[in-house]
Amino acid sequence: MTWRDERLRLYLVGAAVVLGFFVLLFWRMIFVVILPGHGGVIYDLFRGTRIGAYQREGLNVKLPWNRMYIYDLRLQRTLVKVHALSREGMIVDIDVTVLYRPIAEDLPRLHKAIGPEYVDRTVIPFTIGGVREYVARHDSQELYTVDAEALQQQIMNVTRDNLARHHVAISDVVLERLTLPKSVVEAIEQKLAQEQIAAAYGFRLEAEQAEAKRLEIKGSGLNRYYALVNGALSPSLLAWRGIEATVELSQSPNSKVIIIGSGKDQLPIILGGELGKLPEPRPGAAAPVPPPAVPRLFGPGGGTPPGSTPVPPTR
Repeated sequence: MTWRDERLRLYLVGAAVVLGFFVLLFWRMIFVVILPGHGGVIYDLFRGTRIGAYQREGLNVKLPWNRMYIYDLRLQRTLVKVHALSREGMIVDIDVTVLYRPIAEDLPRLHKAIGPEYVDRTVIPFTIGGVREYVARHDSQELYTVDAEALQQQIMNVTRDNLARHHVAISDVVLERLTLPKSVVEAIEQKLAQEQIAAAYGFRLEAEQAEAKRLEIKGSGLNRYYALVNGALSPSLLAWRGIEATVELSQSPNSKVIIIGSGKDQLPIILGGELGKLPEPRPGAAAPVPPPAVPRLFGPGGGTPPGSTPVPPTR
């Protein structure tokens, strides 16, 4: 081995020692670990922000004089308190929670145009502006009676369009609280109560009108029915129906007394067997006095029964 080879070996060993020392000294500035759900943007000392692909999670290598900016790409939330004026000038306090995340593909542009303070610079101001813009188009009663889901959707649409131009995606806007002045709330509630009372009276009026119409139709139908029945009835039909009823009752097992009427308009008189069932007298009560006997008459003009001797009247 010549002295040149020994010198080359010494140079290589020295370079390795210097490089190792350099790595040990600046390893935090060379190796960057990006945690899950985060992304990085490299700022080059000589060329500026690297516009293009962002640095993904894991181990990344950069030159010591460059700098790595790390952003949280996961879903984040921010509570925004808004003081707005309605269309008639009433003060409305609204608390909304904005769910957002940076657009990963636009992370270098977001860093160059806005920076790490993008929440205070874009998310909160544009959310406040969207809420105030929506509230200014409605009066207090509309805000009090509007559906919460519709309110959230309108605010989210306005905010999403503004933030999309600034490389931030809005996932949802949750309405936490909507507060109106107490006097306005009481006036709105009284108005709504009166509207409900008026609607109830209208419903009752419609029900009464429907009932009157029903009775009118029923009366008209009964009138036509009785007119048809009255035209169909005749003395012969009534006599025949009376005879049929008498025959059916005479065939019934129940005891009864049937008295056949006389004349063209007389119908049978039916006395049920239970008419003769009188209640038994209570103990100690006086016995009922039987009715006086009525002499039975025979023949059209009365008289004594055949074969008996007449009794002279007493004086």
